[in-house]
Amino acid sequence: MKMILSVVGVWYMGVWLSLSAAAQPVDASQQKIKDFYLSNLKQDGSKDWEVKGNEAIMRNQYVDISKMEAKYFASNDTIFVRSEQATLDKTNMNADLRDNVELKIPDKEGNYITINCTGPLEMRYNEGKAIFYDNVVVNNPQAKLFSDKATVFFDAKDKKKMKIVAEGHVKIVKDDNVAFADRAIYMGEDKQVILEGNPRLIYFSKKNETTGDK
Repeated sequence: MKMILSVVGVWYMGVWLSLSAAAQPVDASQQKIKDFYLSNLKQDGSKDWEVKGNEAIMRNQYVDISKMEAKYFASNDTIFVRSEQATLDKTNMNADLRDNVELKIPDKEGNYITINCTGPLEMRYNEGKAIFYDNVVVNNPQAKLFSDKATVFFDAKDKKKMKIVAEGHVKIVKDDNVAFADRAIYMGEDKQVILEGNPRLIYFSKKNETTGDK
């Protein structure tokens, strides 16, 4: 059984890029950087992305970052990412973020959608997806979604092609109305949410809908 809900708003996922920096060696296989900061510029000289943290440890192809904060600068947009701990694989630009993960993404109306999870968050930019685990909360001006896991499929060049698949104890709260399901699929192109697996909707009608009062 499926239930389809119309929703307003577009959710958008940014990118995570590789980084490298010189540092003082800790031992033969590690380098440590205090007050870590790194940024990259586009060909026109504008800033492309920046990453900072309290400390970074370079382990061959991996970079471990504590108290990580990152920004990605798209055209007229800025995407914010932060977590207590992060590990980046420089060879494929994949990143695993852990502990109090937060992602803030602008929508087409200029509002920010915030996605939180306990973590980990697996960023797989080359595959066009990001996977959020444990206590996932997606909060936008129109509704709030809760789930155990959420997978975001994205096209960095086209916000309308966003798709979010939420799984496990899904709950969507909009005003006084609540929807429940085992699984929910958000289709950014047509702005619909499809509820699958025991879908249930609790709808509270407004006074003038039931009595005709103005």
